Amino acid sequence: MKRAVLAAVLCALFLSACTDSGNAAVTDSPDTSAVTSDTAVCETNITSAESVTESSVQSETFSETSSETLSETLSETESESASSLSESSLTEESASETSAQEFSETFETADTAASEIIDETDLTELLSTEETTSEAPAETTAISEVTALSSSAEKPAEIVIPKVNTGHFSGKGMLENDLASVDISAAYEGVVKVCYSGTAKKVKVRITGGGAVYDYDLDPSGTVFPLQSGSGDYNIKVLENVSGKTYAIALDENFSADIENEFSPFLIPTQYINFSSSDKCVYKAAELCSGKKGTLEKAGAMFGYITDNISYDKELAANVKSGYIPDPDRTLSGGKGICFDYASLFASMCRSQGIPTKLVMGYVRGDVYHAWNEIYTEESGWITVDLFLSGKGWELLDPTFYASASDKAEVARYIGGGSDYSAVFFY
Repeated sequence: MKRAVLAAVLCALFLSACTDSGNAAVTDSPDTSAVTSDTAVCETNITSAESVTESSVQSETFSETSSETLSETLSETESESASSLSESSLTEESASETSAQEFSETFETADTAASEIIDETDLTELLSTEETTSEAPAETTAISEVTALSSSAEKPAEIVIPKVNTGHFSGKGMLENDLASVDISAAYEGVVKVCYSGTAKKVKVRITGGGAVYDYDLDPSGTVFPLQSGSGDYNIKVLENVSGKTYAIALDENFSADIENEFSPFLIPTQYINFSSSDKCVYKAAELCSGKKGTLEKAGAMFGYITDNISYDKELAANVKSGYIPDPDRTLSGGKGICFDYASLFASMCRSQGIPTKLVMGYVRGDVYHAWNEIYTEESGWITVDLFLSGKGWELLDPTFYASASDKAEVARYIGGGSDYSAVFFY
C-alpha cells in the first residue's frame, strides 16, 4: 500500500514538472519571436534610413562609387547647376546710357546644359527599378558576326586618313559690323562661323531657328556652330558681357538656310565635336575602321574601342566648371573623361568616317542630366554582342553607361529600350 501511495506521489510530481516545463516553453517562444521580429524591423528601418540618406546625398554631391562598376553614371550637383545658370543667364535692361542695346532674358542656356554634366550617381539604382521591355531580336544568328564589329587586335593592312570637311566658308556671305561677324556662306551645309573683334572678356552666341534656341560661349577667333533645326529662317545674336549678368547685343541678324543635305550638320566639325584630318582621334578611327564595311561594322569598332579604353573621370566630374568644352584628342590620349567627353569623342570619330552622328544632351529617368549619342543607319544588326540596332534611322548609343557597366548585357537592354532617355539639345 505504501509503495502504491509513493508511486502515486512520484507520478504526480513528475507530471507537475512536465507541465511547468511545457508552460515555460510556450511562454519563451513568443518572447524570442518578438525580439527577433523587433530586431528585423529595427534593421529594416536603419537600412531604409541609410538608403534615403545616400540617395539624397547622391542627388547633390559626387558619388565615390567605383568607375569600374555599373553604379558609375552621371548626374549633376544642383549647386553647380544653379551657379552655371546664374552665370550664363542674360538679364534685360533698357538702353539708357549706352549705344548698345542691352539684352535681357532668363533662360536655360545650351552651354549651361552642357556644363551641368559634372557629377555621377548610381546607375544600379536607376536600373534596379526598371523592368525593361526590350527584347533581343529573334535573328540571333547575327551574333556570330559580332567579331567583325568589335575592336580587333589585328592591325589593318591599310589605313586611309579621310579628308575632313570643315565647312566651305568662302566669306562671300557675311553678316557683320565693327564688333562681330557671321559667315553664312556655308549655311547650305548646315553650319555658320561666328567671330568677335570687341574687347569683352565674355561673349555668347544665341542661335534661334525652328522653334529651338541654342546658346554658346564664343571663342573670339572664330567658332563653327551647327544649324541643327534644318532648313528655314534663323536669327543669330552675338552678346558681349557688360557687367555681372548683363549682356549687350553686339550683332543681331536674320538669315535663311537652305540645307542641301539634312545630315551635313551632323557630319561637319562644330564647337562640341571638334576634329580635323590631323587629329589623333581621326587617325584612330581610320585605323579601327580599316577593312570594315558598312555603318555597323565601323561604328561597332569605334564604340568598342572607346568603351574598352576610356574610363570615367571622377575628379573632372567633381570639378568641371561652366563653359567646359570637350577635346576629343585629350580624351583619347588621357584615356578618361566625363559623359560629355565620351559623346564628343565618339561623335568626332564617327563623323570623320562619314557616319552622321549627334551629340545629345538631356535626361535619364527624368532627373539625371547626361550626354549620349545618336547615329544614323539603315542597317540592322549587332554593334556589340549585347547591343542590337534596328536600322530604323537615328539610333541611340550611350558609350559612357556601357563603358562603366560591369554587366554589359543589362546596360545594353537599358540603352536599347531608350524609353528613359529624354533628349533636350542636339549638336
